[in-house]
Amino acid sequence: MSWERPTIKTLVSRVNGDISARLLDGGTILTRSVLAVLAKVWAGACHGMYGFFAWLFPQVFVDTAEAEFMERWAAVWNITRLDASSAVGSVVLTGNNGAIVTAGTLLINNATQQQYSLDADATIASGQAVAAITAVTAGAAGNCVAGTELSLVAPVSGVLSTCTVNADSNAAGLSGGADVETDDSLRARVLVRLRTPPRGGSAADYIAWAKSISGVTRAWCYPLMMGPGTVGLCFVTDNATTGPIPTQTMVDRVAAYVETVRPAAMEGVDVFAPTPLENTVRLKITPDTATMRAAVVKELADLWAREAEPSATLYLSHIREAVSLTASELDHTLISPTVDIVADAGVLPMLQAVEFVASDGTVTSYPAGGAA
Repeated sequence: MSWERPTIKTLVSRVNGDISARLLDGGTILTRSVLAVLAKVWAGACHGMYGFFAWLFPQVFVDTAEAEFMERWAAVWNITRLDASSAVGSVVLTGNNGAIVTAGTLLINNATQQQYSLDADATIASGQAVAAITAVTAGAAGNCVAGTELSLVAPVSGVLSTCTVNADSNAAGLSGGADVETDDSLRARVLVRLRTPPRGGSAADYIAWAKSISGVTRAWCYPLMMGPGTVGLCFVTDNATTGPIPTQTMVDRVAAYVETVRPAAMEGVDVFAPTPLENTVRLKITPDTATMRAAVVKELADLWAREAEPSATLYLSHIREAVSLTASELDHTLISPTVDIVADAGVLPMLQAVEFVASDGTVTSYPAGGAA
């Protein structure tokens, strides 16, 4: 039986009963007597203590503890909350040849008011210069796509006041920014540490190492991927503005960290981004309304987020179930896919669009936002 905090009324009754039995031989306590007042005072004090115990009890378990106590639990296992990380990338500056933009020069995204700082001096040559920049304020808000226009906070002689975010090898623009780790994410990492303690370089260890980098949400390990003494490690960044497929910046961050903790005897670790496997769902639904369509898209996106993984199967029956679970759905016909979606190692199924077929045969496509 679960423990329940007694009410103040119950406690008053208990204290009255004890006083009556021990001092009055079972006699009745008068309503306005000193004993009646003392009973209520003592019951109030006990009620406060019970309240403290009711709050304290969940704190002794990491799966129910509040943030402060959960962080103390994490510290016991040498796990700390992941700090926010800054977005990095480069911009294309335009101006007169020989003009210099010094390190620390600030740029701003006028649309979001996010500021960025030049990492090193940049000299204009052939009318342009590619300069590395870092977001001044750490967090996911610093990420932006290639081609985004930034402006110099203060004018620089010989240099145009506007510039554009450059495309890196992944055409991701400014990436790698992530917010402070949430309570749920920290709790999950502590529970994984308790349930799967380190074993000198097991598959679980590599997954835990990858998720120790801010922004990484899921990871998969492939032992012996390149032969004896090697490991393959891929991961995703579900909460990134650029989508779940990590940028080269994130891949480099994870690879650099894994190199510092992996067993020294390993021949090599290949850290890589999974290859996307684009999926489109086509169906008919009843009732066929805009609200219903939006709800179906959300249910399918949630399904992909839960079950779409490398080296796994996304079952056709689960796709039908997700549609059926949509509130107010009466009936549907799933036209495609027609078979289970099977992903190879290092391949991530991604829901690109949901297509709805109307009664007149018209097909309307709804983007799924790259949900994986």
